[in-house]
Amino acid sequence: MYRPAIIVQLLTAAVIILIAGCATLPKDFDRPVSYAYTNTKDTAFGRKRADERAAYPGKSGFHLLSNGLDAFVARAVLSHYAERSIDVQYYLYHNDLVGRLFTDLLLKAADRRNHA
Repeated sequence: MYRPAIIVQLLTAAVIILIAGCATLPKDFDRPVSYAYTNTKDTAFGRKRADERAAYPGKSGFHLLSNGLDAFVARAVLSHYAERSIDVQYYLYHNDLVGRLFTDLLLKAADRRNHA
């Protein structure tokens, strides 16, 4: 039925995949220091969410969005009203229409900050 060589090759491939899947990321490299603005009491968003922050001190939150259009609109609105900073972290960022539109929104926000 099955040739022993094929079984050995499949088992070897499975072992290699399992070993590679258990690997960890390297830790011996310099990382840029990360920081966040946490004192947002003097911003419009900070004032609007003051009650929620007081109810959950030291906590952060999130809101799940169900589709890409909602996610883009949320990013566009937040970048439009940003007063101090924007922390953008992306896993995938492409040179497509959405990527270019969002880059434009970020540049406009930075220009507003520099001219304020």
